[in-house]
Amino acid sequence: MKNPFLILSRRLALRRGQSKVPTNLLPLKKVRSATVFVDTSDGEDPTPVRRAVQQFFEYQGIPVQILCPEKRDINPIGRMKNRVRGTHKHPRQEDLYISLAASPENFAAEYEARCSTARCKVGRFQYPGSVFDLVVTAPNGSEPSQSAAFSAIKDFLTKIR
Repeated sequence: MKNPFLILSRRLALRRGQSKVPTNLLPLKKVRSATVFVDTSDGEDPTPVRRAVQQFFEYQGIPVQILCPEKRDINPIGRMKNRVRGTHKHPRQEDLYISLAASPENFAAEYEARCSTARCKVGRFQYPGSVFDLVVTAPNGSEPSQSAAFSAIKDFLTKIR
């Protein structure tokens, strides 16, 4: 059974920080900055994913912030600390948010997705309330790696005109 205090704290945090910015699909030529959430909770080494993300966005000429939280970067409620999120000095302004979280139970990924002010959001599964504009899922019965998921997302983003 989950801790009721934790559930209430998370709901309040989501309600307080939830973005009201309308979202839709954007072509890459309209994206001025991006943020990518790389999941480290599943045990997969995030280095190849980070390298692929950095390389793709450098090639496109888009500045990217890669959020790759470790256990020490998560506060007791389950969201990332402000010093890691990059919001302690000023809020992030991004046009594209990509979540590579492997599980919908990752609260840090859910918080970042719901509270992001990005105009286009892409993820691997949908949260209740339709958070993402584009969802890339694996074929039935398979669990793709974050690298494979990013590769599929990258292919879709380059096709949007």
